[in-house]
Amino acid sequence: MSRVRLSIGKLEKTLIALAALGLVGRLLEPTFPLLGHAGRFALALLLILGGLVAMHRFIGLARWLVRKMLWRVRHRMIAVFFFVGVLPISIGALLALWGAILILGPVTAYMNSRGFVSYIDRIEAAAEPLLWQLAQSAPADRPQAVRTFRENAARVLPEPVLVTEFDEVIETYPHLDLPQTLPSNLPAATSVRIDGKPFFAAQAQDERTHGSVIVLVPITGELLSELMPGLGILAFQQGSVPLNLAAIPTPRHPLDWQINWPIQGSVLDWETDRIHSTTFVLRTRPSAMWGMIFEGEQQFMRGYFALFGYLLIGAFCANILISLFIALSLTRTLTRSVNDLYTGTKHVNRGNFGYRIPVRGIDQVSDLSRSFNAMTASIERLIEESKRRQLLEAELEIARDVQAQLFPPQAPVLPGIEILGVCRPARSVSGDFYDYVALDSNRMAICFGDVSGKGISAALVMASLHSIMRTQIALLRFDESETLQRTAATVVDRANLQLFNGTAPEKFSTLFFGAYDEPSGLLAYCNAGHLPPLLFRNGTTRALEVNGMIVGAFPFSAYTAETLELQRGDMLVAFTDGLTEAENADGEDFGEKRLSNALHESAGKPMKELIEGVMNDVVAWTGETAQQDDMTMLVVRKR
Repeated sequence: MSRVRLSIGKLEKTLIALAALGLVGRLLEPTFPLLGHAGRFALALLLILGGLVAMHRFIGLARWLVRKMLWRVRHRMIAVFFFVGVLPISIGALLALWGAILILGPVTAYMNSRGFVSYIDRIEAAAEPLLWQLAQSAPADRPQAVRTFRENAARVLPEPVLVTEFDEVIETYPHLDLPQTLPSNLPAATSVRIDGKPFFAAQAQDERTHGSVIVLVPITGELLSELMPGLGILAFQQGSVPLNLAAIPTPRHPLDWQINWPIQGSVLDWETDRIHSTTFVLRTRPSAMWGMIFEGEQQFMRGYFALFGYLLIGAFCANILISLFIALSLTRTLTRSVNDLYTGTKHVNRGNFGYRIPVRGIDQVSDLSRSFNAMTASIERLIEESKRRQLLEAELEIARDVQAQLFPPQAPVLPGIEILGVCRPARSVSGDFYDYVALDSNRMAICFGDVSGKGISAALVMASLHSIMRTQIALLRFDESETLQRTAATVVDRANLQLFNGTAPEKFSTLFFGAYDEPSGLLAYCNAGHLPPLLFRNGTTRALEVNGMIVGAFPFSAYTAETLELQRGDMLVAFTDGLTEAENADGEDFGEKRLSNALHESAGKPMKELIEGVMNDVVAWTGETAQQDDMTMLVVRKR
């Protein structure tokens, strides 16, 4: 059974220690008051540190949840479109709606308030003549004048109530049970409340007679419908129960929702002579408010306004739908392409470079998919090429080993001469060659050449020429009538014919062949198109002559040989153009002069050290430039 191990860090241990200290302090507080103070301090510190730790853990959990939820690109795109598109558009729509309500509500409330004030002015205009008439009439005639006036006023004021005060006598028509004093705050109130019923009120006073007339008109639904034709309900807040005084308009379309808008007012309580702040709730519809605001406009103007509003609403809804469609389409396209790329990378990670992801569309994401497919195809092709290159390199390694066997492992031993050849291929194999073969105990054959081209083809021609020269050398027979000079010319002539017959017409080679006789010190040589070897004697340098055409190009070329007597201390150096034509960074050749100077400086050194030193000078001359051609040298030194 596995055990559950709980890892507790230093911070958790600190919190546990504070909790233990606080608990011990509280328990021992009756006995040790000082421990009680320490315990309370520990608990306070525990609350602070615990809150910080909890906040840190909560933030870490929130970040983990966000990373977990937003790992997929689809979720990230949805979050981006929500915060960039849906949320701002929704807030903008709500702000536009709220702005329209803010505009319509106060304007309508103001128009209603103006209607109330205008109606009160009408009532006050009716009260002034009655006050003047009563002031001029005898007290006994006043009741009849009030009744007559009320009958006439009822034609324009619905069910008016007249309150008169003359000689400190208050009378009402019709009779109401009112206090014996009139309210003093009547001019400051919008309406009057008597026995819970609302009234519009206007007062007229005569300072000369100290008389007063108050005209009261009950606030009814019919009256409000007259003041606010087709506008809506006006709810009068009586206590906690609203009193609906008018009918709400019928909706003209499904979006013609009900709007409730407060109108602040003041109501005078007749019994207490106190003004109370109250709220009239205007319950109406946008169509009714628009109709009231544009009541003075002509019909075609109202039609233009309505058409423009409908166009804006339609454009807004169309924009929402188009934006939603585009957002969903872009999200689906992008996330699907990213998922395809993710799947493709997993296949590539497993080594399946032949996998291709589907390409959809002609956008940049589709180009990215095409680039991914092109990349995997290139990688697959490079892997195949790498495999072929590795196979070729393995074959070149075999060819290099085979070619190394063609070069002589050691020089013939003659008492009066030293000879050594070195080849540094520019590639794995070389088209240069050198060879030296003992003809008998006193004679030696020397071969040196440079095949046209580089690489495998040149190496194959070199191997063929090497085989031809070995064969011709093996067929040599010396007698009294055959001189070294004649022997050298015959070998080159036969080698030319064989190489021409055995290789392609464009393949040829330069060739330097020499036959050396130790007793006489004579070197018979035939230089078939090769760079003239350099003879170093007594501090001077002389280039041998070229006395024949290249071999392998023309089948009937005639070759002749020259004779050179090697003296004690002489040094003969044959080389290929890989040394003299090596270029530095400025494109300047190493040249025969620098080669000659390097050979002069190293003339007294051992043969291998001499050749390696000269080749290193050439490498230093080229610098970071890669070796362009094979470098081969053969040195013969007379002791």
